[in-house]
Amino acid sequence: MIRLRRLISFCIAFSFLAMSYTGILLFIAPKGRVAYWTDWHLLGLDKTQYTNLHVSFMILFLIGSIVHIYLNVPALLSYLKTKASTFSFFNKELLLALAFNLFFWVGTLYFWQPFDAFLDFSDQLKNSWEQKADSKAPYGHAELSSLEEFAMRTGTPLSQLVQTLTDAQLKAVDPSKRIIDIAQSNGYSPAQMFGLMAKQKTASSSLQEGGGYGRLSLEEASKRQGFSLPRALVFLREKGFDARETSTLKEISDALNTKPMMLLEQLKTLEKDSQ
Repeated sequence: MIRLRRLISFCIAFSFLAMSYTGILLFIAPKGRVAYWTDWHLLGLDKTQYTNLHVSFMILFLIGSIVHIYLNVPALLSYLKTKASTFSFFNKELLLALAFNLFFWVGTLYFWQPFDAFLDFSDQLKNSWEQKADSKAPYGHAELSSLEEFAMRTGTPLSQLVQTLTDAQLKAVDPSKRIIDIAQSNGYSPAQMFGLMAKQKTASSSLQEGGGYGRLSLEEASKRQGFSLPRALVFLREKGFDARETSTLKEISDALNTKPMMLLEQLKTLEKDSQ
């Protein structure tokens, strides 16, 4: 015959140990953008798996605690009784327990010591993973971008990215697929795949940031840089921006979430690809 109290006690104990274990690992785990970009694993599991385990065992712990409290209501109520057998919510143990919990709550939210030092220590541990990473993401959660969006936002010709990855013998290089999906299907982390792309990134352009290109109209830019204005208009409208000859590169790049220099690189690449 199964004894409910014993079963609940074991469930609470084991779930507490599991939560402590996953909690400690999440305490030292890198921040999400680093963990997902580098495909971080520790002791065989990644950050998402540790988070899922932590949440699942938290639910088990919560359910077990509720049942435990229910089974021990008489004992808990006895703690509230005075020597005269009357109930009182002002016994010193109850007030002290509430004070401890309130101190931890407020101290954490307002960064009191030693909570602030403890949280700073966690940040230092998390940041140390980023310093060890071979490469940093060019923008936040770049691994979730499609290869096409990645090319747009980094100012790299899409055709060259596809060719580079194909030459590196990566399979299923589809511009519509996410960076993380392409990387994982080929046994790479997004950071490692980015390293492959960076090695072959075009260096042919002599454009520099801050060169005043954002003020140029599309028509002026086409004359100076020698790309086809009609082809550029079609390309930009396919990207969802109703470009005009008088639209400035700054206006267009802001709408496409890129930079004028990177936009100009893409427009010049269109001309090269058509030749």
